[in-house]
Amino acid sequence: MKSALARAITVFVTAAAVTLTGVGVATAGGPGGSGSSSTTSAAAEVQQLRDQLSARADRGDVPGTQATLGDLDPLLTDLAQGKRYTIQTEARDTAATAQQQNTEARKGVSELARNAEPRQSLPPVSALLNALVQRLLISLSSLVNDLLGGLPVPVG
Repeated sequence: MKSALARAITVFVTAAAVTLTGVGVATAGGPGGSGSSSTTSAAAEVQQLRDQLSARADRGDVPGTQATLGDLDPLLTDLAQGKRYTIQTEARDTAATAQQQNTEARKGVSELARNAEPRQSLPPVSALLNALVQRLLISLSSLVNDLLGGLPVPVG
């Protein structure tokens, strides 16, 4: 019991650390994106994956959250490197921030998946997942805003 409690506390502390620390969220400034259809398409894909990640984390769906984090990785890499999409520097910086947060979230969710034993008097899995992905969700929203050039971003 002590071992399970210690692992659960470790996961929770890791989630809190990811939420409270990490790199700062880049802010949108000036017109963003190149205005091309590929940039708009990338923004739509980021928004879709962001919404999917949020919904899966809210439901406490650990395997689904892992899958969505995996789907985000190549897209964020493409955006951060600026090879596949022509985007402004601010958007590339935001993508790099989101990519780093995605990596951290993947590690935390993988740890949570390994320690998915029944837990008494501990936070529910959905709360832990939300803590792990909260900063990433904020960065993804900022990235969509940067890609769309400050246009309103639909929520949900």
